Amino acid sequence: MQLTVHWSDLWVPASMIVLGIILSSVTRRRRQTAVSQGSRTHWEWLPFVFGLATALGELSLLLDLPDPWTTMLDVIARALALTTVFMVFRTVFILFTRGTRRVFRRRGADTISSG
Repeated sequence: MQLTVHWSDLWVPASMIVLGIILSSVTRRRRQTAVSQGSRTHWEWLPFVFGLATALGELSLLLDLPDPWTTMLDVIARALALTTVFMVFRTVFILFTRGTRRVFRRRGADTISSG
């Protein structure tokens, strides 16, 4: 079965890469304060890594590269995809722990003030 890829199929990965760069530049100030607190999430790079993994996979098909190059690009794309999954789980875990800390901190403040 022959897969066909067109240049127009690269718009979504390219837009995800641009979105990741824009998010990174917009959140630069928040990142600097997060580094001092030791709580970085790197969520702003998720679209960039996802777009890069998708673009590498589509480029190997689009350029009709020889098998060794296609294999290397597929391995790199899979590694980036696994990195993206790891980053998503880490971000969700960090946001969950932050949320539970806030909930328990508020409950503790409420019980102290009412007691």
